[in-house]
Amino acid sequence: MMVRKTLISLIFIVILFVFIKPINSTMISVFNIADAPAVVTKGHYGTSLIVEISFSDETLLDWLKTVKEPYPLLLLDAAWIERSPEHIKVIQERKLPTGLLGPEDLVDKPIDLAVVQKDINTYEKHFQETPLWFATRNHQYSQDLQNNLFQQQMNILSPSIIWKGEKTPKLQKGDFVFMSLHQNNKISLKELNTFLQQNKFMSIEENIFGYKVQTKKSP
Repeated sequence: MMVRKTLISLIFIVILFVFIKPINSTMISVFNIADAPAVVTKGHYGTSLIVEISFSDETLLDWLKTVKEPYPLLLLDAAWIERSPEHIKVIQERKLPTGLLGPEDLVDKPIDLAVVQKDINTYEKHFQETPLWFATRNHQYSQDLQNNLFQQQMNILSPSIIWKGEKTPKLQKGDFVFMSLHQNNKISLKELNTFLQQNKFMSIEENIFGYKVQTKKSP
């Protein structure tokens, strides 16, 4: 009788462990946000900052070394990845969250998927994993591109708000705030740090799901 009670208790504990996960669970490592190809423009629980990087000056490396948690999601241009080994080393050492910034796409003139795949291969070569997050430079997505990325378990993001260094926009719960560090962009990293300090951002995963998840894909 005692053994039976013990077994029942153990089964109950296992059920609790499986179905009631803590709010900061890191158990989920591979996921698609939707069960069909989709472009995600908003979360649910807060605001998230996404920084597109295709150009760097002497200040970016220091910023990568000093940016504080919660880290913004860094969408990296493939050509920039290839020419920035020192920056990539810091990103990997600090485990800064990253995704891939792809070329421009048009709904009525879809991009050559081979071009996108070349960029994906570049990311995989340097990070040893497929990017979990993806955005094009112009935030447009043809259906073929959406289908292709969905099959590769990559989630497509598009901004709720684009911040260009002006006065802080009015943020709403769920917003994805995009800003870019491109060659023709005049936003300074000092302005970016001020923007980070003035607003309470959270990771993309927390914003969408309400809890932290491990972004590195398991084999």
